[in-house]
Amino acid sequence: MISAQGKAYLDQLYNNLRKLPEEDRLDAVREIESHITDGIRSGEAEGAILAKLGAPRQLAKAYRSEFIVQMKPRSIKDILAMISFYCTTGLLSVFVVPILATIAYGFGFCTVLTLLGGIIRTFGVTWISMDLGPNYSVPTAWSMLYALVVGGIIGSIAYVSWKYLKIYLAYLSSRYHSMLETRIR
Repeated sequence: MISAQGKAYLDQLYNNLRKLPEEDRLDAVREIESHITDGIRSGEAEGAILAKLGAPRQLAKAYRSEFIVQMKPRSIKDILAMISFYCTTGLLSVFVVPILATIAYGFGFCTVLTLLGGIIRTFGVTWISMDLGPNYSVPTAWSMLYALVVGGIIGSIAYVSWKYLKIYLAYLSSRYHSMLETRIR
């Protein structure tokens, strides 16, 4: 029922989904194949259906987006895969995703170091310096309080950056998801 042109489209879609697990690749291709078949049965021209679906590469990107959103990152590799995917979704993402991710993870790491430094300095370690200005150092007895305040500020910045990163990634994913639904209908 599907012509050579339709089969070529499905093959291109399958090839563009190579970063997905095999079962997910096959499910996506089966779904689009079913959509094409249903459209042909209802009297639509196959060429019109393929045109409505758009380029196989873009359709595959929408499927990958949906997969990534549903994926629970289990490793640094998964997180890097998510970041690289979203950085390639547009010019704004090339700037927003790396900046927010760097702030979130960098400031989060600094929060931990600040709190550890405050704890260690409280117990008398003298090589950890906590200066408020050129000629004023925080007394050792106040180290933990100072570390909690500074760590809280830095941690808040990390948390806000992380929240906005998640909001931005969810927005991008919803855009790709709606694009996918629009093309299939």
